[in-house]
Amino acid sequence: MLFRIVFLIAAILVSHTTSRIGLTAVTGAEQPNIVFIISDDHDNEHLGFMGNHSVHTPNLDRLAKSGAVFTTAHLPMSRCHPTLASFLSGRWPHQSGIYYNYGTAKLSPTNSLPNLLRDAGYATYVEGKYWEGDPREMGFTHGAGKTANKFVRDGQDDLFAFIDERGGKQPLFIWWAPLIPHTPHNPPQRYLDLFDKDKISVPDYISAENKKEFLKKEHLSFAMEAWLDDGIGQLEGKLHEKGLYESTLFVFVIDNGWCNGRASKGSPFEKGVRTPVFFTWPGKIKGGQRFRQLTSTLDIYPTLLDYAGVTTPDTAAGNNLRPIMDGKSNKTRDQLFGAIYPAFVTKGDERPERDVYALYVRDKQWKYILYLQDVEQKRNQSYFRIQSIVTEFPARQRGDQDLFDLNADPYEQTNLAGNRDHAERITAMKSAALAWWKETGGKPLQGG
Repeated sequence: MLFRIVFLIAAILVSHTTSRIGLTAVTGAEQPNIVFIISDDHDNEHLGFMGNHSVHTPNLDRLAKSGAVFTTAHLPMSRCHPTLASFLSGRWPHQSGIYYNYGTAKLSPTNSLPNLLRDAGYATYVEGKYWEGDPREMGFTHGAGKTANKFVRDGQDDLFAFIDERGGKQPLFIWWAPLIPHTPHNPPQRYLDLFDKDKISVPDYISAENKKEFLKKEHLSFAMEAWLDDGIGQLEGKLHEKGLYESTLFVFVIDNGWCNGRASKGSPFEKGVRTPVFFTWPGKIKGGQRFRQLTSTLDIYPTLLDYAGVTTPDTAAGNNLRPIMDGKSNKTRDQLFGAIYPAFVTKGDERPERDVYALYVRDKQWKYILYLQDVEQKRNQSYFRIQSIVTEFPARQRGDQDLFDLNADPYEQTNLAGNRDHAERITAMKSAALAWWKETGGKPLQGG
């Protein structure tokens, strides 16, 4: 009888512990180290593995080729703060409350990715871009955060010390988010020397009068991206040195778009919201895979939790991509949705239903955008902060609609919303966007 009582108590304790940390059948020995690479203000086409032969990204290209690439992924917002918050929370900006760059609301640490991983036995490290207050409360056991201006630009000594201290003793989670290729665009000369500015290709949408300025800015962008790539190579070298490389899962994503010549950051356009995503784990994820189905970066959260052996919370908005990479599922989305907000909101009175300025939906071919506010250049720096470098500002009026055929017009230059032949399509896509907003918890829109 005493033995049965002891056994029951032990079983209850094990069950309670497993429930608390969300462990599945994966054991600690099988949990990979995770390196979450977050590029900052990066053109989604400025990567060798995305077909660009002019850039210099050999480390990212090799990693991507060694794993599974999702070429058509969308961010939940085309600006860094709400996007980074979505990586941490696994939720849409209007669900988490973090939908702007400048406000006062705080992201809840409940079910944060680093908290869940820490409770599953991970040593969790943050460095570079991080907006959410005390990193320890968010679940990071190591690293300072708020050091974006120095991380990688001045080296990675603190990160490498963390790897020396904890590597091999417990699985590692590394939030690797330098302020690169973000401004200031001040790359060391060795990265500028990798390129001949006069041989950089100029897209058709660049006018003759803008060509010189475009080449200057594109050259700087290429050099900054090479700097980012070099930093990744240095981290890979450290993991090799410690014998940890083969047990490490790499994931890559861009936090928001950046483009010389088209509206990007802060906008609803593809150059603002689109990013590739790849997952690489040597010997565990089949290499050479490329998936072109519509993907959300919200899918990263449940996918990483699955690999770590952690049950995904019900609050997660994304889908686990692991079954697709393992060849066990071909489930795809029919549409991608998004809500776009200004950079600045009323501090202390953050209401996404009031501040959202555009809703959009896209499928494999068509992109629809509904504008809920006047988008005016005179308010750009103080409110919207839409990036439009060597291109016209994308002014719109409340109630305006855009429709683009992305197959024929990937850079969204020809608005077909006024074409009567597409009236039925526009009505259906508008209804889908409004339904998505409501179904995901959006309150009644105040902008339109």
